[in-house]
Amino acid sequence: MRCRLRSLFLTLLAFMTFSLAAAAATIEGGAARQHFRPGDMPFLTLDLSQCPVGEPAPMIVVSRGSYECARFRDRIWLRPLTLPTVLWLPFPKPLSGDFSLEFPVWAARDGCAFVEFRLHADSHPDDWENNIYAFASHVLIGGHIACEGQPATFGSSNRPGRPPFDIQARLKGKEAIHRIAVQVRRGQVRFFVDGRRVGLKPFRPQRPISGLSLHFAHHSGSRRPYAEVPAMVGSIKIATYGQAEAMPKPERDLLRELGAVETSEGMKVTLSEAILFDFGKWTLKPEAAQTLERLARAARMHKGVVRIEGHTDNVGGRAFNKVLSELRAYVVALALARRGADARRLRPAGFGASRPVVPNDTAANRGKNRRVEIIFAPPKP
Repeated sequence: MRCRLRSLFLTLLAFMTFSLAAAAATIEGGAARQHFRPGDMPFLTLDLSQCPVGEPAPMIVVSRGSYECARFRDRIWLRPLTLPTVLWLPFPKPLSGDFSLEFPVWAARDGCAFVEFRLHADSHPDDWENNIYAFASHVLIGGHIACEGQPATFGSSNRPGRPPFDIQARLKGKEAIHRIAVQVRRGQVRFFVDGRRVGLKPFRPQRPISGLSLHFAHHSGSRRPYAEVPAMVGSIKIATYGQAEAMPKPERDLLRELGAVETSEGMKVTLSEAILFDFGKWTLKPEAAQTLERLARAARMHKGVVRIEGHTDNVGGRAFNKVLSELRAYVVALALARRGADARRLRPAGFGASRPVVPNDTAANRGKNRRVEIIFAPPKP
């Protein structure tokens, strides 16, 4: 078992070395923690799987140009047929409070097609058909998604107008399908591309949102008709949240919060057996997850070696205690690596009962000796 676990750890190390080298950053912010979670209460869904190919989609109003539902890469899309095309999706009622918006986008590289989405505070303006730029008025939230090489941009404003698109995100993948998401929660609007938060702004709009517009065009000319090299949008989902988002708590030093002490070897966190394991076992307890997540976050920011050392009491045979302590050290190291700690810096080892902190003369003292120590060694110059 010990050899098998050690082999598993080394295999995981080989797979994770490259990706975790980039993940072991020294600066940790909201982009690494905030993940897009859609609302749990559906508000409006434009399900294009129900739209026959070559037909218009329900609920869509054509403000300029023309479009159809088309199949591409085994899904149905809104495909603009003329240049430019502006579509309007009215909401069944004004939308206010916390909500989420999500949809996929694909943009052809030839001509660098793009689509702009806007969430408007007013209903469909009458002059859209005569002025293609009128769709940009009364905007609270918007974004511009184009082909690879052109950054995606996003912006918002508390007052209806033309918000600055001052949040940029680099798109990766030639003619890839990108997942665009907007999340309004706790007085913020957050923008996500392919599950990664790319920016946020304070957002407390003075008026509710009444609809969504889509403007299709391209950045440069192409010899092919725009219908052959367009930008396209997939099914659109808007949902609200049934519960308010909890306010994050201010954070103190991660290691000192876990009871770390400063030693000549580095900062040391001592976790008793009861926190991580059942007696005589090496399978992590479910309730250890929160403690391991805190340790992993500290390890991700640490530039030096992190030693994970298992210890036991003197009950049982010497060989059994040595194996048990090693298994526990490797299990904790695996748990930290799976949570993003740089596996190359983790050093698991087991010492059995050879390093007691107190004499093994009482049950309480033996409990203190059954422990795992995590030592954050100072980085080498």
